[in-house]
Amino acid sequence: KALERHGHDILFQPLRAYVERPLNDTVPNTVDKGNLNEKKPKIEVGRPGKFYIPLPLREGGPDDLKIFEYGHRLKSCNDLPAKLPVDRGFNKHVAPNVNNRLTYSSGKLDALEEAKEGCPIHADPFLPWVHDLFPNADGTVVHFIAQNKRRCNSGKIHWEDIYKLQPQVTLMQPVSVKRIDERKAKADPDAMFTRFICRFRAMDYSTSPPTLANVGETFSTYPYNYEFVNFRKDLGDLSMLTPKGKDNPMFWLAQLRFDCPVPDNGNLRSIIASGEGVLGDGTPSVYVDVVPIRTAPRYGKRMSYFTPDMAGNPMDSVDDKFQWADLMTNNIVRVEKKRTIKDDEYHPPKIMKNGFDARLFWGDAHVLPHIEASGRWENFPVCRHPGLGYEKDSDSNNNPLSSLTKNDARTSVAMNDNSDNHRVVKKHKLTACLWASASFTTRGNAQAVSDTTKRLVEWIEFHLLVGFDHIYVYDNTGAHTNETSLESTLFPRFLESEVTRIDWPSRVCNNNIPAHENTGERSSQYAAENSCRARYGPYSEWMASFDTDEYLIPMGKYKNMVEVVDDAKEKGLKILTFRSTRAAPMYSFMEPFHEHKDCGTESDPTCLRVKDGHLFAEAYNCDFDKSPKPEWSERAKKQLYQPEYVLTHFVHYATVTKGLMTTKEEAKKMGKSWYMTFHESHSADRITDEINQAVMLHSKTTVPEYTVDWKRRCAVDFKPGHGENCRVGFPWPRNDDKSTVKATSDGFGYNCFQNEKLNEVWLPKLRNAMEIRQSKLDGLR
Repeated sequence: KALERHGHDILFQPLRAYVERPLNDTVPNTVDKGNLNEKKPKIEVGRPGKFYIPLPLREGGPDDLKIFEYGHRLKSCNDLPAKLPVDRGFNKHVAPNVNNRLTYSSGKLDALEEAKEGCPIHADPFLPWVHDLFPNADGTVVHFIAQNKRRCNSGKIHWEDIYKLQPQVTLMQPVSVKRIDERKAKADPDAMFTRFICRFRAMDYSTSPPTLANVGETFSTYPYNYEFVNFRKDLGDLSMLTPKGKDNPMFWLAQLRFDCPVPDNGNLRSIIASGEGVLGDGTPSVYVDVVPIRTAPRYGKRMSYFTPDMAGNPMDSVDDKFQWADLMTNNIVRVEKKRTIKDDEYHPPKIMKNGFDARLFWGDAHVLPHIEASGRWENFPVCRHPGLGYEKDSDSNNNPLSSLTKNDARTSVAMNDNSDNHRVVKKHKLTACLWASASFTTRGNAQAVSDTTKRLVEWIEFHLLVGFDHIYVYDNTGAHTNETSLESTLFPRFLESEVTRIDWPSRVCNNNIPAHENTGERSSQYAAENSCRARYGPYSEWMASFDTDEYLIPMGKYKNMVEVVDDAKEKGLKILTFRSTRAAPMYSFMEPFHEHKDCGTESDPTCLRVKDGHLFAEAYNCDFDKSPKPEWSERAKKQLYQPEYVLTHFVHYATVTKGLMTTKEEAKKMGKSWYMTFHESHSADRITDEINQAVMLHSKTTVPEYTVDWKRRCAVDFKPGHGENCRVGFPWPRNDDKSTVKATSDGFGYNCFQNEKLNEVWLPKLRNAMEIRQSKLDGLR
């Protein structure tokens, strides 16, 4: 009724960013930037600027803040997460994401203009770079998914911009606070390890017009302690950040997750849990403001801010690799006289020997400014949790394709599926996350790829066939075009009980090749995986993030991947690792090609392309490396994992697990050994038996220009120079590479191995499943 009476424009509260001036925490011109010509991240990393201690008060007022509003793009809950102000959007970017030499420090880019048109993080780097947010199922917390924008660039021309973005890492370092209206010396229990003030507000529909009322403030929490993660990752003084700024190899610091606890205020939590607070057109009734608590960053393990139970008291010995042991004595400048304060055991928290001295750096009288005087995000909408929509599946009522049951196309898993057409799907056995686009360019814009839609259809059908319950597709098409998406590719071909599409148009902030001096990282892809794990991990026993050219094939006695993960779980495994090697398109599935400048002429084509009408898994079923794959192939590995155990995953690696997060005191209680440096045990993470368990086929597209001069390069007696390997597959007969016959009758050397189970079992089933689905789809037209 409120929507009918007042309309969306009166009720909806637009998202705003309040930008605060930089924190006065270090002495100007005292930082040593290190050797920017040295590419290795741990060598000649520089020295932090001198710290003002204790931390000076922030004395700005509300009028000193610059305000940017994003109501023109994020207009309702229906726009989440796609319309969050992550970047400018397709065709509106000023700086390229390949070979970018434009910087904010040079004046070629304007941080305030970027805040207005795209994202405010360069204008105020204490604001988290939020890509997604959603409440949990019981409405007790709101989860935030953010990325570390400091990692977008690593080149030396970008050093000043990178240095100014240090607060993006500071946000991962907890602080302790207490409410000053309560008479107690120790930190509040809910604020021992926090970083944001969360202010919740809700629409009061009893007034006319409805007004936004404050319903409570809480302190943010972390799903795990990032500083503790970093502490256990490497032997030696591995710092969460360095002045040099080449910190990108620390994948576990790419993703920032934090939670805002919902105040226990009346029926607020139940309204969020039920979704009743979201009106019919997607207008939210509840909002949350995120107010960062601003401090200087902490450098090195010796400044770790732990309670004694976490890593010992005193903590285990830490190497002084960067020669920063004196940061808390010789790298400080006092801004007030040193006071003698009686020590007490309640100061938050009691520091460890060699640990961070909170009292020295923050003082005992540092008061945060009022929220209205603080830089912040205001009016993040609190929408429905991901579980809403799982409970009731209306596919069978709305989609004629619902008659395509697992008995039709996936009989191999029907014995293990007693559900009634997925009418109730609250927890999946096995799910997959995909970040995909209808078209895109590879790293360095080396080649344009436009076969995603065909690959996507085949990939989803195959993995539903081998036992995956659900596929989550993060559709990145909007980063490359505004004329299409993957929506029409996915639906109505697949059921909503099989596939969920998430519109995800944010651009990769850096698409340079890995060997580039300014490597940066693929922010959009990494944020999508972070979101998928956080959103849907609670609903799945096992989860994976793959690309559409990677196929998981059950081997040996296993009839499907469900049997594989069930057996792994019985053995106590939490992670299954798949080695990755490159497969080749087979010559028998290819035809001459000349329509590229390097591929000859129509009368004399020098390249090959895969013929139309063949399955990708069929044409590329020829791996250059025979199973079991070599150890070096672990560098591009992929994993199936239990999201209950793997707290964060980064493309190829489980970066944070419950094993890693075990504290020294917890290990002692369990009677287990504890070491500062953690390595995942073989009992939790195991490489799959590729012959008897499961194997991954990596069918990465070989574009025609990669096959140039193939006749010469694929000849059996050719000795390739650098970059001259044959990229066309000629399979060994019966996979026997010990045969005395080394070449085809035309003189092309055998060079790859076929997966016979894929040929004999899965490809026929895949064709049948795709034909059935296509037939039913045609019936709708």
